Amino acid sequence: MKTFRDSFEENYMAYEEPCNNKRGFRIKYEYIGAWYVYQLEKGEMQRYKRIFGLMCVLSSVFFALAALQKCELNYSPFPTLFSGLALAAFLFEWFGVIKFMFSDDKLTNQNFDELNMILRIVPCVNAFLLVCAAVSCVFIMIRNGFHTGVITVPLFYFLSGAGSFLITFFYRALPYEKQENKAWDDGSKKFIH
Repeated sequence: MKTFRDSFEENYMAYEEPCNNKRGFRIKYEYIGAWYVYQLEKGEMQRYKRIFGLMCVLSSVFFALAALQKCELNYSPFPTLFSGLALAAFLFEWFGVIKFMFSDDKLTNQNFDELNMILRIVPCVNAFLLVCAAVSCVFIMIRNGFHTGVITVPLFYFLSGAGSFLITFFYRALPYEKQENKAWDDGSKKFIH
């Protein structure tokens, strides 16, 4: 596995930029690695960004509606365990969605790899944890009788999981391409080898 330093040295090149100091220049770094670009028109990309933001908000609201109800289901071990793990996954999910919403048209190799890993895996794991929380609530309700819990708790956990799953589903459908970087071609910078 590549270290951050290896990745940096592979994707960035130093060059001299003139400035008013003793040496007459300073060292700057230019990104020379490949760019990753989603193959969508600007308006369509903005629509996907809004959909991801909306799905994340709805998923969080449904989670809060389920987890904050005072009932036996939310004090039982398995729903508590699964909803607690899902809460941790929500933090990463929000990080990925916000990063996607504010991303540029072109992404560097490191940014794309991070974003791709988060949005392909974390919402799916979160959806699985939330469905497990919903199923464990249903089992408790069946075992103890339906009067012991509120039916909306597993329903809201399930709806929250569905929202998270939709983020992964839509993200995996986004087409992208790897484009060559033209930083070497313009000749305006004197790269240091």
